Amino acid sequence: MTEGYIRAFNSELDRKIGHIKTPALCLIEGPNDSGKSVLTLQYCYGALLSGFNCYLLSTEGSMRAVRESMASLSWNPSYFIITGRLKIGEMHVRNFSWSSQQYTKLLRLVTAFIQSRSKENVFFIDSMTYLLTNASTTDILNFFTVLRNIVDEEGKTIFLSIHSHALDTDLFLRLRSISDVHFVLSVKEMGERIVRVLQVMKLKGAEKSGLTIAFEVDQVFGIRVLPFSQAKA
Repeated sequence: MTEGYIRAFNSELDRKIGHIKTPALCLIEGPNDSGKSVLTLQYCYGALLSGFNCYLLSTEGSMRAVRESMASLSWNPSYFIITGRLKIGEMHVRNFSWSSQQYTKLLRLVTAFIQSRSKENVFFIDSMTYLLTNASTTDILNFFTVLRNIVDEEGKTIFLSIHSHALDTDLFLRLRSISDVHFVLSVKEMGERIVRVLQVMKLKGAEKSGLTIAFEVDQVFGIRVLPFSQAKA
């Protein structure tokens, strides 16, 4: 098992949220343009700096697009890619429509792929939306149960980003009970500013959940936590 912790290597996020204990199953939920991909990349880069080997599977962009996104936020993944510590894969599923049986097979393929990778400790899938939107509730719950077993039995850490519209509220609540970490992102208007808000709904090892952080995405500093962020009791 790969026991330890992952830092975001963003001083404000690490100070407010703390580190993520591994192994863990982590959900990053939110609507379009709420910062899911940026937060996913933040923790991917943080995991690399924390000493883990990572695999990032993108259903929304190419390997080049992922590298450019990291570079635009002043993160250079080249060293980790060259040394084999970061693998980036593409899964082109965005505009496809399948039968329920094909969705079942696809979800099984994803879990089998994670199990087959022996060199990587941490996996990121950005995003799961196109894989889950038309899947049955049974298939989704089975998929997360298998992921839970992979985390518990094989010691791997898995981050999944999901659009809020992909699943209903009841199903998200059930998935939260399976997961170790659940971040919910949203977009809010505060005065004349449009900001993103991160709610920590669940965090393994934390004394309490419900922390709320407002942030902006800066092209130089990445995620920049705003000073009026507050923690809920």
